Amino acid sequence: MSDRRRPVELAALTSIAAQVNCTQDLDVILAGALQTTLEVIGEDSGEIFLLDDETGDLVLHTHVGLSQAFVTSESVVKSGECICGQVVRSEEISLIADIATHPMRSRSACAREGFISCVRLPLLARGEVLGLLNIQSRNKREFTQEDVDLLTAIGNQIGIAIANAQLIDDAERRRATLDSVMNSMVDGLILTDRHDRIVYANPRAKEILDLPALDAARSTFEDLDRAIGERLARPRRTFGQLRAALDNPKSTPTVELALTAPTSRTVQARFFSIQDSGGGPLGLGILLRDITREKELDEMKSQLLATVSHELRTPLASIKGFTTTLLRDDVEWDDLSRREFLSIIDEESDHLTELIGNLLDMSRIEAGTLRVEREPTDLRPIIQETAAEFRMMSGAHEITVKLPPSLPLVLADARRARQVLRNMVENAVKYSPDGGPIMVKAQVKPSEVQISVSDKGIGIEEHQLEHIFDRFYQVDSASTRRVGGSGLGLSICKAIVDAHRGRIWVESQPGSGSTFHFTLPLALFDESQ
Repeated sequence: MSDRRRPVELAALTSIAAQVNCTQDLDVILAGALQTTLEVIGEDSGEIFLLDDETGDLVLHTHVGLSQAFVTSESVVKSGECICGQVVRSEEISLIADIATHPMRSRSACAREGFISCVRLPLLARGEVLGLLNIQSRNKREFTQEDVDLLTAIGNQIGIAIANAQLIDDAERRRATLDSVMNSMVDGLILTDRHDRIVYANPRAKEILDLPALDAARSTFEDLDRAIGERLARPRRTFGQLRAALDNPKSTPTVELALTAPTSRTVQARFFSIQDSGGGPLGLGILLRDITREKELDEMKSQLLATVSHELRTPLASIKGFTTTLLRDDVEWDDLSRREFLSIIDEESDHLTELIGNLLDMSRIEAGTLRVEREPTDLRPIIQETAAEFRMMSGAHEITVKLPPSLPLVLADARRARQVLRNMVENAVKYSPDGGPIMVKAQVKPSEVQISVSDKGIGIEEHQLEHIFDRFYQVDSASTRRVGGSGLGLSICKAIVDAHRGRIWVESQPGSGSTFHFTLPLALFDESQ
């Protein structure tokens, strides 16, 4: 290398190195490196391709001194094509004084562009080809060893820049993916460093704890304690459990936080340690899960099991008791007594059958397999027969029916519609313990028939109305405990009415009675058209 040329070449390498260090934008680095290379090599046409890992193709990223037609036709060089492909496979520089006489020749576009000589330099890093630097000359040129040394040094710089940019890009993609995953989590996630400072909290964690600025100012666990302390139902007990969890996070302990504001909820906090590749401590993670609904369902199911057990035990005890009494050899029962005992056994058997039917219906609802066979149905006999049945069963209640002169057919499963109505009338009887009037009424609406059952019984508290049709829900009061029941009937009614595409609701005042309503769609003859 001549002493006169050496400062220029060193300045070129320094310029490229400075570009690599001052920006992470690969396009900017490649454009600057190509321009500097052309200036120092004394040519005005060049291009840099990057290798596509998936296809093996060379994709043009930056160019100088090329016509738009050439750029359009040569934007992608397929794997193995022409001199470019040979250089990628051999991983060695190619110096060509006369492209036209080269054994592999070059693409016809090079001839149309007027190129005579060229350099094809593989861009390497970590022992892999990452791209290709092309220098073209429209004059015949013999490239010297000094040119080769300079281009190789430049190629190494560009290769390092490409490798670093790809590493940064890969890291950014991984980070973006991780951020997207953590931000989309159904559970809350809090991450802390080894000094107990909160360095990350995903949106769900902020929502669950109602702390929108949870990680904004690098809050600590003490800040978190203060923020939720006034909203804990059992602060002393909970803080003790939290301290124990923080002392031993490797066991992934779990603590339940019973929060009272802004809404009452139960949050499960699971702790886990974060370690580096060598097993050293980096910090702590906390997974937050809102288990309010799960706790409510567990309590409801526990209540259901207790209620059902009681409801099953009562008729079974009657059946067993009266059957044992009838079978006694030391007592001779008269016909009237035997008939009375058998009637009780019959009624309690019906009670058991109804309870088991309700349990089966509830299991179908839970499994999503409850089906109704909808067909044009006349509600008039269903309403009249149900009212007559309960008049015979309850002499303490005056049950009246109010129907319009003309009651159009509805699209319904007659057996299921009767089941809903029977449940509502039965509840009206049960929850009017002192007797009183019960009204069953039907009204014709534009697209449906509305059936209503009204009583003057004990009524329902306002805060219980929104849960009255929930699964496993039973109104908790002295009156309801006295009349018994499994608490399944109304949730089954709602599922049946929903399956009919109808509506069901209740209006009630404590001490003044209740009115339950449900609707069934009219059986329009042109419905299928």
